[in-house]
Amino acid sequence: MLDYVEYTITWAVYLAAAVGLMAVWWRLTRIIPWHTLKQVLRVVVAAAILMPAPVIYGSADWAPALFVLLLDSTVAKEADTMRAVPFLLYGLILGLLALFADGLFRYWRNKKAAF
Repeated sequence: MLDYVEYTITWAVYLAAAVGLMAVWWRLTRIIPWHTLKQVLRVVVAAAILMPAPVIYGSADWAPALFVLLLDSTVAKEADTMRAVPFLLYGLILGLLALFADGLFRYWRNKKAAF
């Protein structure tokens, strides 16, 4: 296993790469004319990239949930291969709730500005 400094550096590099990937994804989805679809696609990718999951049950070590899911589904034998799915769903639900709250706020602001 990694010691604390290596673990922190690894997460910092991963988060920097994730921010770069999100910037590219933001740029690619810019051409979509439907605002709602554009925002949902951005939330789905952000949830898949940024959500962590424990590497082993009860462990203090965490990894990106997407990678835990991929590793478990390809390597694990008779183990719970879908243990990262709840973490991915949790991130997706939180992102969609934030998107819904943003939509309600924009609706309220536009409705208030119309009067």
